[in-house]
Amino acid sequence: MAHVPPASRPLFTPPLVVGDIAPDCALKALGGEIVDLRGDDVAGRTLVLIFCPRFSAEVIAALDGLRAALDAFAASGARLFAVTLAPAATAMEQALPFPVLLDRNGDTFRAFNADSREAPTTIVLRANHHVAAILKQAPAAQPGAALAAAAQLAAARRPMPMAPHPPVLIVPEVLSRGDCERLVTVYKTRGNVFVEPRHGDDDMASDYKTRIPEYGRGDRIDHWLVDQDTVGFVDARLRGRLFPDIRRAFQYQITRRERLRIGCYEGARGGELHGHRDNSEAFVAYRRFALSINLNTEEFEGGELRFPEFGDQRYRPDTGAGFVFSCSLLHEALHVSRGTRYVLLAFLFGDR
Repeated sequence: MAHVPPASRPLFTPPLVVGDIAPDCALKALGGEIVDLRGDDVAGRTLVLIFCPRFSAEVIAALDGLRAALDAFAASGARLFAVTLAPAATAMEQALPFPVLLDRNGDTFRAFNADSREAPTTIVLRANHHVAAILKQAPAAQPGAALAAAAQLAAARRPMPMAPHPPVLIVPEVLSRGDCERLVTVYKTRGNVFVEPRHGDDDMASDYKTRIPEYGRGDRIDHWLVDQDTVGFVDARLRGRLFPDIRRAFQYQITRRERLRIGCYEGARGGELHGHRDNSEAFVAYRRFALSINLNTEEFEGGELRFPEFGDQRYRPDTGAGFVFSCSLLHEALHVSRGTRYVLLAFLFGDR
């Protein structure tokens, strides 16, 4: 087991990148009211934020593109906001058809890593406030790129009737494509010492592998992560991009985890075909949530997760998406029918 302290304010905050949870933003608008981007009247929709240091020719070019595409943004369900360092009177002269927020001390610009000189920066946020795109290309090109990102998010949010389903949480882009490729490479090139399966191996000094004969299955080998560089970057991703959403969804603070592992599923499953729970035995009763992150969804077939107590729905999250569920739920990883499935696995819990 490992203790993973909750995120605290670091001495150095790395620049915001795609996949991160965006910083809070509550600023005064031109009418004097405070607009909170996490407020009930704003949250739950795609947000397009254009950061305007001043209303230079470059910024005006980007704003003109947004004006021209207002109807298309509205059709995608996106809301537009401008954030500026300029005085309120100057911002009012622009007569923008969407709210302008005043960042008087530049804190929001810095938090979003926006250019504070002359050029605009456009940032697209998912409905869950995670960063979908950071656009710093030519100003006139930013509106089109932002609209493309908003349209892609809208396509993924098509309304549909839902059948009963298990209480699971899916968070896109907890790991980037590059992160996933890095972990697959770790699996393939390191930790080729095999140990017998048992609960905990905290005395191991380097990565290692274990065959997991779960109910007699023969298709799974786990790679346990010990290398501190690898563990450190994964923990940073989980603390920054996933744990806050677990707390919001389930009102539970994650402070601890078991050792991280990369599971590899390949070949014939064998054994008994049924699901299991992850905390039904006394020595693992402390587990609260299971985490599964596919590292290469496009490269295998099968391998879905199902929760038979809730129906026969099959869950196949995108590469890098965090898939979280209670350890008390009966679940089953289905047979991989083609290719090799690599998946980051962890058991999460807290102080209660």
